[in-house]
Amino acid sequence: MKVTSVCILVAVLLCSAAVADATVFCYASTCSRCKSIGAKYCGYGTVSTKGVSCDGQTSIRSCADCKARFGRCVESYLTECFL
Repeated sequence: MKVTSVCILVAVLLCSAAVADATVFCYASTCSRCKSIGAKYCGYGTVSTKGVSCDGQTSIRSCADCKARFGRCVESYLTECFL
């Protein structure tokens, strides 16, 4: 294989791994709602705009997971779920 082909292959593999391990940032109205999706901690940021951050949650990995729990999903550079 040419060096260029190897570099392109490595880049594709790295991008695929980054997408597979993407994190969804979740926010909820209460800490107990965060705990219901497996959050380890609740961050108390600006509750009026985003809600309580659900730090370390393990249940929501995509927008489909968010919508299945009746949340609103916003996809941009970061994926955010508002419960």
